[in-house]
This record gives sequence, C-alpha cells and structure tokens, in this order.
Amino acid sequence: MKPFSTLFSLSSADRRLLGQALLTSLIARGALWVADIAWLRRWAASGGPAAASSNRPVSRIVWATQAACRRVPGATCLVSSLALQRMLSRHGHSSELHIGVARKDAAFTAHAWIVCEGEVYDGVGSDEAYTRLVAWRASDAA
Repeated sequence: MKPFSTLFSLSSADRRLLGQALLTSLIARGALWVADIAWLRRWAASGGPAAASSNRPVSRIVWATQAACRRVPGATCLVSSLALQRMLSRHGHSSELHIGVARKDAAFTAHAWIVCEGEVYDGVGSDEAYTRLVAWRASDAA
C-alpha cells in the first residue's frame, strides 16, 4: 500500500509528470529492441507539443524520470538517458546525451548520461571514468 499512498500524496502535476515519464521510459525500453539509432536519436531530441508551454524545473523532470526508470524492467543507463532527454526536450530544456566506454577488469563497459544546464545526470555509476564516444544534443524546442 505504501507506493499507492506515496503516489496519492503527490500533487496532480507531479502525478502527471510521473505518468508521462513512465510512458516515455517504457517507449525508450521497447524502442531499443525495434528502432534504429537514427530514429532513437530524433525521438529523444524531439520536443513534442508540451515544449513550448512547459515550465517544469529540471530537478522535477529528473526526479520523475529516475523514479519511472526504477520501475521499468530492464531499464539501463541508456534507457534512462533516452527517456530523460526526451522528457527534458518535451519541457523545453536543452540537453546532451553522452555515451562513453571504459576498460574495467580487462573488459569494456559502456555508460550513458545526460548533461543539462551544466549538471550531469547519470542513472547509475559515474561518468568520470568513461571516455566519451558520442554526444547527441537536443536544443530548446520552442
């Protein structure tokens, strides 16, 4: 019952934002199975209809996306970063999605993270140990 009481204690705006983040995270998770990288990049960077009218702070968008991704089975840092970039774009914030690699214990590992307004948001782990391979910029979609 605690998850439901927590959900109902949120403001209606936060509940809508959380629902939007959950749907976005599910789409990002599914799209990784069927979509090509060009489509994923365009989708994550596109603002959609809410971009021009939203004034949601970055911190609330990050909170909602992180909370949603914790509830999506198989959500990775890439799923989280794609969903967060899409959510930030929808709400009129520019961001960059970074993908990097590192060598750990004789194996390569990869990580994805978001940079928005000079802050790093990285689902899990730390981006400092990774060599950046690519950065996808999503500009303000006003």
